[in-house]
Parts: sequence; C-alpha cells; structure tokens
Amino acid sequence: MNVYLDTASPERIRSADRLGVVDGVTTNPSIVADTDRRYRDVVETAADIVDGPVFAQVLAEDADGMVREARGYQDWADHVIAKLPATRAGFQALARLRADGVPSGTTVVFSVEQAVLAAKNDAAFVAPYVGRIDDSGADGVATTRRIQSVFDAQGFETEVLAASIRNTTQATTLYEAGVDAITMSPDVLDAHVDHPETENGVAGFAAAWGDRDPPLSE
Repeated sequence: MNVYLDTASPERIRSADRLGVVDGVTTNPSIVADTDRRYRDVVETAADIVDGPVFAQVLAEDADGMVREARGYQDWADHVIAKLPATRAGFQALARLRADGVPSGTTVVFSVEQAVLAAKNDAAFVAPYVGRIDDSGADGVATTRRIQSVFDAQGFETEVLAASIRNTTQATTLYEAGVDAITMSPDVLDAHVDHPETENGVAGFAAAWGDRDPPLSE
C-alpha cells in the first residue's frame, strides 16, 4: 500500500518524509492556491524532497488544454503524474495521454462507474474523494471499497488512491479493505503518530529510570 501526503507545504513534506512512510505527494489547485507559490515551484520542491511520484492536477476544462498541460508537467520534475478530472473531456484527454505513454490518471471520482472507465483507459490511478462523497449524501468509504473490489475482480492494474480523507477512522477502514493507496493531509498523518497513552508510557519509563546515567554511559 502506498501512502501519499496531500499538501503544498515543503516543511510538512520534509517532516513527514523523515518518518520514512511517505511514498509520494499529491497536490491540487485548492491547496496550492492557499500559498503564494507557483504550481511549478510546489511540484519541483516536492519532487526534490520525496523519492516517489508527485501528482499535479490540470486546470484546463477542455481535452486539448488538459493534454497540453499534462505533457508540460513532465518537464517540471521526474515522476510527475498528471491528474485529470472524471469528466467527458478528462476521459478523452486520458485516452490520448495514455496512448502516448504520459503518466496520468483520474481524480475527483465519485462513482464506481467513473472509476471503471478510467481503468479501461489504463489510468495510472483513480482517486475517489471519500470525504466529498460523504458530503454528497453517499458513503465514501463504501464506494471506495466497491471500486477496489471491482478492480481486483477484473484484474485492473490501475491504482485505487483514496483521497479527501477526513480522519483516521476512514483511513483505517480503508486499510482493512485492502485499498491500494491513500493520500492524506499532514494533520491526519500526525494523528496516526500521536497518542496520549504512548506519551504517558514514555513519561513513565523516564520517571522509573530517574537520575541514573543513560544506558550507553554505563
């Protein structure tokens, strides 16, 4: 299973990368717009920090524009994967890009049917938006589990990349379901690490050791 970090912050990427569990970085126009940096700077910086793919989303709404942007992203850094929306134009662009071997996949996925169309087009990944599916009135985790089940049954090689993860409960349920990949904010990743009882346990060990010299000094 791959774990990606969903952020445009170099500091948060470096902090997460030091944990040794981050396989790549996902970006989107919303999180980049919250910074004062160019999209290219964000992608290039992330690619310098992590040893894995960096996902960059197209902004064009027509197929020709999407293809042009996705191809241009390949000049930004090694291992850039273009994110195309699950729209009619997005599927058309995906077919053209994958025919030319350009790394690209489908994002803003809200249904099993959209995911299947992307996989039939040899998408590198499909990204169901778990939290936003919940917001729409459906069940984001259940939809993602169904996508994973269909892909496994059909032998699709397209990666199921669960996105828009709101909390660790959603994350752990998807782990149990055998999801291929998950992307999360730095805050959700931090919540994987931090637990008050762990802190209490460490404090207890320190208190029990007291003023003795450190083990290596003995």
